[in-house]
Amino acid sequence: FRVTLTLENNGSVARDHLASERTFLAYVRTSLALASTGVALVQLFSISTRNSDGTSFPDANLLHNYARPLGATAILLGLLVLAIGSARFFIVQEKLTRGVFPVAR
Repeated sequence: FRVTLTLENNGSVARDHLASERTFLAYVRTSLALASTGVALVQLFSISTRNSDGTSFPDANLLHNYARPLGATAILLGLLVLAIGSARFFIVQEKLTRGVFPVAR
């Protein structure tokens, strides 16, 4: 048993659905960039605080105090952007399916 939804293409139904999907993918791309930046910040600061002989710089603790919270903030911001994008996508898809989404001007 398979249920499919077919919409009548009067006007721009297909174009609207594809535009909604492109917008969702932009949210995903942005959230991935933010989360990757957070991971890179933590890794960069942990690598840059080491000397070639394995010892730490005198100010290494100061850098670590800022790197981890800054990296965690970037990762959480990325997750927030992903949640907002996902919620927006499903709200818009539901409205487009019902045919009540306002037309762009």
